[in-house]
Amino acid sequence: MAAKQNYAEPSFLECGFGELEYKVITPEICCKCGTCEAFCPRIEHKESRPTLVEYDPLCGLCFAYCPRTFFNAAAIESRLFGRSKYHDETLGIFRNAMAVQSNKASKNVQDGGAVTALLVHALDKSIIDCAIVTDKDGDWRTIPKLAQNAEEVISAAGTKYTISNNVIAVKEALEKGYNKIGFVGTPCQIQALRKVQLLDEPYELGQEKIVLLIGLFCMENFDYDELMEGLIKGIFGLSPKEIERFEIKKGMFRVIDKDSEVHEIKLEETDKFTFVGCGPCFDFSSELADISVGSVGSPDDWSTVLVRTEAGEKLYNSAINAGTIKESALTEKGLALTYKLVANKIKRFENCTKKFEERGTKLDLQR
Repeated sequence: MAAKQNYAEPSFLECGFGELEYKVITPEICCKCGTCEAFCPRIEHKESRPTLVEYDPLCGLCFAYCPRTFFNAAAIESRLFGRSKYHDETLGIFRNAMAVQSNKASKNVQDGGAVTALLVHALDKSIIDCAIVTDKDGDWRTIPKLAQNAEEVISAAGTKYTISNNVIAVKEALEKGYNKIGFVGTPCQIQALRKVQLLDEPYELGQEKIVLLIGLFCMENFDYDELMEGLIKGIFGLSPKEIERFEIKKGMFRVIDKDSEVHEIKLEETDKFTFVGCGPCFDFSSELADISVGSVGSPDDWSTVLVRTEAGEKLYNSAINAGTIKESALTEKGLALTYKLVANKIKRFENCTKKFEERGTKLDLQR
């Protein structure tokens, strides 16, 4: 990991929860990643939002770590990779890009099962001693999960497509004494944890114990209530308990029910169900992760994998050598589709930024 370099960061003693609430939570810029709740004992998750339960005038930790307060991607890239990305590195900095498929079949996995396979291998080889993943309850409401073995990772496999404050589970892992924490999450969650690891700040919270970040490709996520009421019940006539899995393929948002019947709608028609906090995000491919994984760019039942850091490369090569996963070259056509989605997300971010500025809110987010 590259040495830290200074860049202009706000004084943490000047920016506390009041500023976070005013600049992020109230204007609905908050991505509900769970970072402020994970690392500040005075903030809890109440009524679906971060809430201050005990005032501390000298603590600005929540403002410092939030990925939506100030974010200079180039500066963090320099700290992580030793340089910032070049203009033509549309998918961010990476060492290797391949289509990947797990060699171990599991009915729960999404696409090629790469994330599950990599996590299970990392646990098996003691690269990590726990993994934070997204699970669900019986109504498909997302739940951050601290997985402590392969069985728990496999049981939580599959994309949920609704917001989850996964970073909050890092607190649980630290409290339980884990020393090599693996984490799977969306770009905003990866950004938050890189701030936790790399910012010049006075807090020592066990950041060095977060040793593996696997980031997911993400164009947007959905608000649970909007998705379930507006789409699942309102259009498909299903209850959450009838859902077997979700998937996005060939421009369609698909719901497969427990009778294996497919219900689908054009992806652009789901915009009304998108979580509002996804708007201020420019990162499609989790550019600050150790390994990034998504379905776009690869054939059906394969995952697109971008290996970015030394830690990511170590895990990936170990999994290949052990026969846990297999790889295939990505096609130019597949990469072109990925580049298109990156461009679309950046355009949406720029449009969102303009809308916030028209409302008098300036986003301090630099890509």
